[in-house]
Amino acid sequence: MKLPLLEGLLKYNDEENLLLSMPGNKGGIGFTRDEIGLEFVNRMGFLDITEVDPLDNLHYPEGIIKEAQELLAKTYKAKKAYFLVNGSSSGNLAAMFSAFDEGDEVLVERNCHKSIYNGLIMRKLKVKYIEPIIDDELGLFLPPNKENIYKALENCSKPKGIIITYPNYFGITYDIEEIICNLKGIGLKVIIDCAHGAHFGINKRLPKSLASLGDYVVLSAHKTLPALTQGAYLLVNEENDIIDFYIKSFTTTSPSYLIMASLDYARYYLDTYGKDDYDKLINESEKWKKKINKLGKVYILSESDLDKHNDRIEGYKIDPSRYIVILPKGYNGHKFLDYLRDNKIQAEMSFSRGVVLILSPFNTEEDFKIIYETILNLDMRNMSREIEIKYSRNIPIKKFEPYETFKLKSRWCEIEKCEGLVAKESIIPYPPGIPLVCPGEIISKDVIAIVRDYIINKKSIIGVNNNKILILDIN
Repeated sequence: MKLPLLEGLLKYNDEENLLLSMPGNKGGIGFTRDEIGLEFVNRMGFLDITEVDPLDNLHYPEGIIKEAQELLAKTYKAKKAYFLVNGSSSGNLAAMFSAFDEGDEVLVERNCHKSIYNGLIMRKLKVKYIEPIIDDELGLFLPPNKENIYKALENCSKPKGIIITYPNYFGITYDIEEIICNLKGIGLKVIIDCAHGAHFGINKRLPKSLASLGDYVVLSAHKTLPALTQGAYLLVNEENDIIDFYIKSFTTTSPSYLIMASLDYARYYLDTYGKDDYDKLINESEKWKKKINKLGKVYILSESDLDKHNDRIEGYKIDPSRYIVILPKGYNGHKFLDYLRDNKIQAEMSFSRGVVLILSPFNTEEDFKIIYETILNLDMRNMSREIEIKYSRNIPIKKFEPYETFKLKSRWCEIEKCEGLVAKESIIPYPPGIPLVCPGEIISKDVIAIVRDYIINKKSIIGVNNNKILILDIN
């Protein structure tokens, strides 16, 4: 192939898969909601332009970009709002560099995005991890509760802030408003990675939006809204002038006007159609969820199921614009994802017992019918599991801060021989993108077992190369 990427992209597009994954614009369909959106998508390739006088400048907005960002702040009830063309990762980094100084101690939810871990190294922060909550019955990661957050806080010496993920990658939230207010009350800076919740709050049936509550809130517009990939928002609710410097530092000097225009459209879409469109979507998703569950093959979770399996915690919420599809015990979620893919349905991610499907207001009645019929035709005999592996809820022992490992010598070591050694880099299964081990932590037998499970199931795991892991050469 002379054009392997372009030809591969066109080939995938020709498959005409039902996209139940990112991006939120569903391959451009989201822009066909009205005439101006349709005109945008039809003329997209001809609107790729750089900064010229009438089009303002993202790094020094004074005109139409400034106006668009002010409208964005109004939509989310934030003090300031910024367009991000380098994805939520750039927003997470800008927030971390603005909120903290080198050597500061921060609490970090273990189930956070890789960009947060990169920020810990780049900003040279000391980290205390909040223990994950795992539903062993369903194989799910759950948001931390009050007990786990305050337990981590007690282990800190001089904490300066906390970084929270809301919702998690399954679309699950927990009532955390009071905790955030208490933490802010004792002087902690609060960063909320709300990448998967850009649509929250626009309809009362969706989870609450925390956009006006955190000091810094990052939203991946492209994940759930009609925006182009890499398009995101950063909301700022504290007085901090240096945030402008860091946003510029982590943003290209040639920002895409296509991405920015799509971000403006995504905000406009929420304001104009969001409430009604999400109401219709939730009605459809609930109707078809009941039909699918009656088939007796897979089960789409409800909030009551989470409370039932986690009697110590109540109040979990599931984003109703997602399906968390669970297979019976003994069956393989990774195989189920492959089955959907073979039937031209692109799921967002798989996990040991199931898959996650991201729905959107742009899904039609026919789309739900396709999901239903595909599950109806599912032969469960092909979904059997070879190995049952459970995630360890214990955070590995930390021997070095992540940033301290950066310049230390390292070597590759076979997976089976890594027990007790210290990881040089994060080991991150994709999906769900949550590190099993972070830089500076000791590799345990449980970690090795999980890595082996991902390799057997032919799933991606960052930090593993040819069955070897990069470890610190400190002996």
